[in-house]
Amino acid sequence: MSSRHILYLTNENVVSLVARGGRIAGRKVFPVSGAGQADFEAHVKALRNVPTHLVTDLAEEDFRADTIPHLGRRDQEAVLARKLSQIFRNTTYRHAIAQGREPEGRRDDRVIYTAITNAEVLRPWLEVIERLEVPFEGIHSSAVFSGRLLEQLHLQFPHTLLVTFTPGDALRQTYFRNREIKFSRLTPVDLEEGESLGSLVSAEVGRTWQYLDSLRNFQPTDRLEVCVLVHPKDRPAVEPVLRDYDQIEYRLLDMEQVAGKLGLKPPPLASSAEEVLAHLFAQKPGENDFAPPELRRFAVIRNARNAIGTVAGVFLAAGLAYAGWNLSGALANREVDLQTARRIQAAQREYDEVTRSTPAMGVGGQTMRDTVAFFSSSLRQNITVTTFLVPISTVLDKYPAIRLTQVAWEAADDDKALPALVPTVPRVAPPLKALPKGTEGAAPPRAPADAPEAPFSSRRHSVAVLEAMVNVEGVDYRSALAVVEGFVADIGKLPGYRADILDSPLDITPRSAIQGRTTDQPGGLTQARFSVKVSRATEPRS
Repeated sequence: MSSRHILYLTNENVVSLVARGGRIAGRKVFPVSGAGQADFEAHVKALRNVPTHLVTDLAEEDFRADTIPHLGRRDQEAVLARKLSQIFRNTTYRHAIAQGREPEGRRDDRVIYTAITNAEVLRPWLEVIERLEVPFEGIHSSAVFSGRLLEQLHLQFPHTLLVTFTPGDALRQTYFRNREIKFSRLTPVDLEEGESLGSLVSAEVGRTWQYLDSLRNFQPTDRLEVCVLVHPKDRPAVEPVLRDYDQIEYRLLDMEQVAGKLGLKPPPLASSAEEVLAHLFAQKPGENDFAPPELRRFAVIRNARNAIGTVAGVFLAAGLAYAGWNLSGALANREVDLQTARRIQAAQREYDEVTRSTPAMGVGGQTMRDTVAFFSSSLRQNITVTTFLVPISTVLDKYPAIRLTQVAWEAADDDKALPALVPTVPRVAPPLKALPKGTEGAAPPRAPADAPEAPFSSRRHSVAVLEAMVNVEGVDYRSALAVVEGFVADIGKLPGYRADILDSPLDITPRSAIQGRTTDQPGGLTQARFSVKVSRATEPRS
């Protein structure tokens, strides 16, 4: 649970308030003179690791309003630093608050300069904090921070005067115009004989109104809302004396009701406002007003150390999460591996059972190895009929007048082999045909008988006989012969291929006789058979 140590410093004493979990968990008061400083050091030593804030409520706080030309951020900071050094030469505890721009004219920037004019009131307490290396977060003005109280209570008027009592028997009056602090003064509560607390409040508020009116803060129709924070036990001494006027209206803020609205438990026992302001400060600390960087160095070191620890914790958590994820994945993979191993063992047992139950076929291991070696070296590299015919099909696509009827293919030792092929007889006899001389009327060719078993071929050559039909228009065999010759020539152009005509559509050589039907009228489309031998040397694969 995070804790904060809030020191509320007045001219009479310093109040130590420890806030923990949104509540005031401890309170102790030390006088500013005598043995108070020694007791204070012993007390702070026990809280030296708790972030500490110093809230000031001193008579030595000065507030001055000003306007400067509207500038960029860097130039504005330079002008404000120069103005502060000119106005408050004798102190380093000074601060400037930019409050927006004027609505008319050059629209200059509105500024409030505030400072603790007597640094000696802070020195003994800051020396203790420095000596104990306390993580000191800053010095804050209670007057500036008290605007948070009006905001939380929704008491924000065009002109508001907040009246609070300090634990040093003093009366703090802070003037806010349109939610911006413009002025604050502290007066001691020193009642004369017969004077009540309400009379003192009324008299001091009247003086403050006159001063603010002399600075032309009010128009004739403006009203100053005076909010007085008072404990119920002091209310009878204050309320009867306070009377409203045309431009002054009082609002008494009951301390216990305010504590209930803010969630402060238990409520304060007196009218002093330090516990209320400390409670608001613990919920949301205000910005540092007066502390220079050298006073805050131990807080900076602590914050850096905490940030490094947080980052290290995040990396550690991420590393543990990643390690857990990897471990879960490894366990899952191990289970998968075990299941796979069990399936492999089951498959191996099944294989062994099948092997034992299968009768031996008389093939020894050496024979099987020789067979596999022979296949790898002699058969696997051989060309197939598919790879042999695919290039030829690309040539055939160029000749629509040719129709392939059958193919005989074999792998041989050389390209002189000739696969056996039974010629196809056309359905319609062509008007002309060539016959070898002396074979007129001979019987049609028969299919060759099966060749006797021959030794295994080396399959270095692929040889095929392609039988096809070519379209013949009438007796225009010259065109048909030209088509066939072009077809054969294109096959021969394929890399590694060689093509020769075995049977021409019409053999016009002297060894053949041409026979025709002279009674038929020539004309119409017929088909003439021809065959081509194609060979290709087998290219061993690398």
